[in-house]
Amino acid sequence: MSNSIFDVTIVELPSNLPVLPFSGAFLFPGTKLNLRIYEMRYIRLIFNALASSRLVGLVQPTQQDMPMKIPALYKTGCAGRISSFAESGNTLLITLTGIARFNVVRESDHNGIYKDAFVDFSPFSQDFELYDFKFNKKELFAKLDLYAYSNKIDLTSDTLKDIPHKQLLMTLASILPFTPAEKQALLECVQIQKFYDTLSLLLDMNTGGRIN
Repeated sequence: MSNSIFDVTIVELPSNLPVLPFSGAFLFPGTKLNLRIYEMRYIRLIFNALASSRLVGLVQPTQQDMPMKIPALYKTGCAGRISSFAESGNTLLITLTGIARFNVVRESDHNGIYKDAFVDFSPFSQDFELYDFKFNKKELFAKLDLYAYSNKIDLTSDTLKDIPHKQLLMTLASILPFTPAEKQALLECVQIQKFYDTLSLLLDMNTGGRIN
């Protein structure tokens, strides 16, 4: 979705990914997410990923992750490239750059330490397409301003107005404080039009009214 030399194409993606099942942490294509990794099993996961494709899958667990337990996963997640990492004491600080969403085909345990998932990117092939989905930005920003005012959020929409249409939707899904269930609903929207309609509906629902 960008023009970085580090971009990954759909044909370069592996069919199997190590999975980070972090409750409440969401990644969308073209966005960045900073994470602190302190459990040894996930530190091992990150080092294994760095030694291979540098790609991991971020998927919500169906139940809250508990220490030394490997939770079941939701069907849809997003692949991220480890674009930076640093050591801080016994913690890894990493940045994931979102590549594309996927559906989990099958889960497997990696030596009983963490989960791997066989994944299918094909339903979300639009995440790789370069065309720019168009919508009424003026209408969306009106909804966004009302949402920010109603929820007492310090959000300067002017800083977002130059972002291309499709990337703007992913950015808003990433930064707005929707509930995990609402963000998961966005993540699962296959068609970009459905993504836009769902985002618009969530803005309306969380301001208590629609803008005509």
